[in-house]
Amino acid sequence: GEVWALIGGLGSRSIFILLLLNIIILPIMTARWWFILRLLEAPVSFFAASLYRCSSNTASYLTPGPHFGGEPLLVFYLRQYHGVAISTATTSVIVDRLIELLASAIVLILCLVYALGNNIIVPGGWQAAVGVFVWLMPFLWLLGALFFGKRPFSGFIALVQRIIGKHSSGLFSNQGVLFAGIVQSERLAESLFRHHPGRFLTVNILTATHWLGIFTEFWVMAALLGVELSLGQLCVVVVVTRLAFYTPLPAAIGVLELALPHVTMVLGLGASFGLSLCLIIRFRDLVFTLAGLGIAIKYLTCLGKINNASKTALK
Repeated sequence: GEVWALIGGLGSRSIFILLLLNIIILPIMTARWWFILRLLEAPVSFFAASLYRCSSNTASYLTPGPHFGGEPLLVFYLRQYHGVAISTATTSVIVDRLIELLASAIVLILCLVYALGNNIIVPGGWQAAVGVFVWLMPFLWLLGALFFGKRPFSGFIALVQRIIGKHSSGLFSNQGVLFAGIVQSERLAESLFRHHPGRFLTVNILTATHWLGIFTEFWVMAALLGVELSLGQLCVVVVVTRLAFYTPLPAAIGVLELALPHVTMVLGLGASFGLSLCLIIRFRDLVFTLAGLGIAIKYLTCLGKINNASKTALK
């Protein structure tokens, strides 16, 4: 009853605000990948890149691990509709995901450090905050390795290749597409970090803008439900929601519905508020998943028509 009272109080104006906010966030989410494509001299229109990203997000959402899974679809779109080389398309996706993964880890851990340090989750926070901060060290090491040209990912794959030897798959061989994409992506990341401060700053601004959009969305959702979250509470809610979507389950089904109400209850906001947030998130995801499916069907259908026309012309 409390949940339906909160949801029922939203109204059409609130739903319009939430949809408009997410429509704005989608191109912000796409901007970094679009910028990386331009750096690789594979320009794609910003509108097309946004549609591709929406379709890719749908594939990721419906497969285990909702933040990853749609990357091959991005490579497919770039190759089929823009003639981008597979290695270049793969590199753009790997670099974008690498930066996103590093940024997500840093932001989420810093949010936890802030929340623990201010005793928002548990008392005696700074001891716990120091423990959480230790988990940040591997990501700082990874950034440092890329900055100094160590190339940890390709080095790891080369080590695996030496161990496996002649039985290694062609996918990971020196001539393999994936291996070449990883090597090229690390070179681009190293170039951004060391030799192009302007480009590196642009990538960071785009990443920070995306995260600002995420925090803004959650604050607006809470405000429309009649709750004004403090910075610490907002950090905890965002962290729990994002971590739920990193679990290896399609759409994080069940995990979000269990974790978010529990956390909002611990924060003193009530479990009904957390469950109401879950319902809004699921409604948003349903809308954009249907949109992404429609985009995917459109492009795959167009590709079939193009192939049929080509066969007819050859005959």
